[in-house]
Amino acid sequence: MAEQLVSLPRNKLLALLGTLALLLAPHLAQMPFWLILVTLLPLAWRAYTAWSGRRLPGRAVRLFLAGAMIVLVFLQFRTLVGRDGGVVLLACLVALKLLETTSRRDVRILTLLGYFVAGTLFLVSQSFWMLAYVVFVCVLLTGQLFAWQRDDNRFEPEEYRRALRLMLEGLPVALLLFVLYPRLATPLWSMPADRPQASTGIADTMTPGSFSDLTLDDSVAFRVDFRGRQPERDQLYWRGPVFERFDGYTWLQREFAPALAPKIVPLGRTLDYTITLEPQQRAWLFALDLPTRLPQGARLTSRMQAVYRQPLTTRARFDLQSATDWRIEEDGDRFAVTQALVLPHTGNPRARQLAQGWRTLPPQVRVARALMWLQNNRFFYSLAPPLLEGADQVDQFLFTTKEGFCEHYAGSFSFLMRAAGVPARVVGGYLGGEYNAAGDYWIVRQADAHAWVEVWLEGRGWQRVDPTAVVSPLRVSSGLARSVRDSDRLPMLLRENAAWLANLRLKWDNVVYVWDRWVIGYDTQRQMQLLKQLGVDSLDSATYLAWLVGGFAAVLALYTLAARRGPRADRPRDPAARQWRGFLRRLAQRGLSPHPGEGPRDFALRAAAALPAQAELIRRICNHYLAARYGDDPDAARQLAKTIKTFRL
Repeated sequence: MAEQLVSLPRNKLLALLGTLALLLAPHLAQMPFWLILVTLLPLAWRAYTAWSGRRLPGRAVRLFLAGAMIVLVFLQFRTLVGRDGGVVLLACLVALKLLETTSRRDVRILTLLGYFVAGTLFLVSQSFWMLAYVVFVCVLLTGQLFAWQRDDNRFEPEEYRRALRLMLEGLPVALLLFVLYPRLATPLWSMPADRPQASTGIADTMTPGSFSDLTLDDSVAFRVDFRGRQPERDQLYWRGPVFERFDGYTWLQREFAPALAPKIVPLGRTLDYTITLEPQQRAWLFALDLPTRLPQGARLTSRMQAVYRQPLTTRARFDLQSATDWRIEEDGDRFAVTQALVLPHTGNPRARQLAQGWRTLPPQVRVARALMWLQNNRFFYSLAPPLLEGADQVDQFLFTTKEGFCEHYAGSFSFLMRAAGVPARVVGGYLGGEYNAAGDYWIVRQADAHAWVEVWLEGRGWQRVDPTAVVSPLRVSSGLARSVRDSDRLPMLLRENAAWLANLRLKWDNVVYVWDRWVIGYDTQRQMQLLKQLGVDSLDSATYLAWLVGGFAAVLALYTLAARRGPRADRPRDPAARQWRGFLRRLAQRGLSPHPGEGPRDFALRAAAALPAQAELIRRICNHYLAARYGDDPDAARQLAKTIKTFRL
């Protein structure tokens, strides 16, 4: 096996290894544990050879490791491209490149690869913290690149200050291009789809416990900005999937639904708002109940659910309009009304018998009678209700346990309504939210998941009925924490006794939300909104060209002004040179200054002859200066400063 000698400075090489490890860390956090070990193996091997001075592995070993990495990545992700497979393969090969890094040229190649890896970190996250992390690591990467231009084994703080200064100097141009350069409605390129990710939040079926489990998740589902009038909290029903089939245990969505949606007639004023949805791997928009205007690319199903044309795999913003009070003028799906009366042929005899007693009443009175029955029979709202077992679970809940969460009440109430002859179905979504006064918007979390009922009433169509509201009115008016007895099961930041911590988190959430809106969400639409405020109606107008040219002219003027006010070109940056310049100014007081072309040693000899009492000290100062400036001797630099302090004229 052919081997190569390690000839690079050890400290600088270890610094490069540490910087690359920081670059790869966010990617490593996304990998399986065994793949992390495979990626870290070359880094650890190279660190060992740098520290011990051992030889690097030969070409055959490196080729074997490269082939093994490619095979392992393919076996894990079933692809070598895309966000998962491609990025992981890049991280592995960058680490493997270290095992053949033996020259400064290899170091420069690795540094360039490091910049490319830094760009791929935004595939992991586009948060404010990730940007700060990338900037920090790029400063380290650039600073160590400056250090490699010297032959010694040291790092100077000035090199990292230069790296930071370079990035700051490029910031005005980056901001100008970000704000004014035309943004595309679609990307120039896209990465092949990787493995499908599991969806989060509300599921497409409902069983006892499916919604109460979500209360343990305080992650954000979406955020909402209302324009103009703010709704009351008890109007904040965010509509998701509609469950129309009941098999005795699970509520399911109807498999077939016609394309036509019913006509919604708002009763009263409508609400305009913008909803920012977190990635959910589904096409559901969770519009405020009921949506009357949808964004481009979305449609309203026959179940009156707003859905987008494709699953939401990234954070997305949509402008919508909704009515909180409505009438369904015509129903394009009478079949749905008929199906909303279907029950299993057997099961839950006591619930059926109870509902039979209401069949002679008008439909709206049947609904009111069922709500009154729930209100008068001491039901409890709980995050940890008793487990329902057996075939007659509706009977068991209504007549025995009497303790449940929203899905228990919604499912049982729909059963009662169908048994009483009133078409009913269950709607899943979210209720309420947390108002963030710092940013004037609402935060809806997974813990706000809720289920309610819709009943069909002639002349009004589908209307919302929430049985939870009569069992636990505080759930609708004040939120989840005040409505359940066992609130200690909630995440700590959602409890009443953690208000100060929740308030702190709201302030930080506002910072994140502003970042998402104006940086991550700065798309074509938002850019045109900003440009219209500047008087630009079109990107091919003279006004837009004037803003673009004027912006670059302003940046150029800023650079020119900074260059004139900055340090003079002849001002020495090296500490030894600055000390020598101060020494020369002191000698100039006695009329001694270097002649044009006269070197430090010759000048020192002439100054020593002119000042015989200080001759020895002048020669020592000159020797220290030459050793510090041209010999890179840190001890000489310290001696130079001490000797100059003792110099007296």
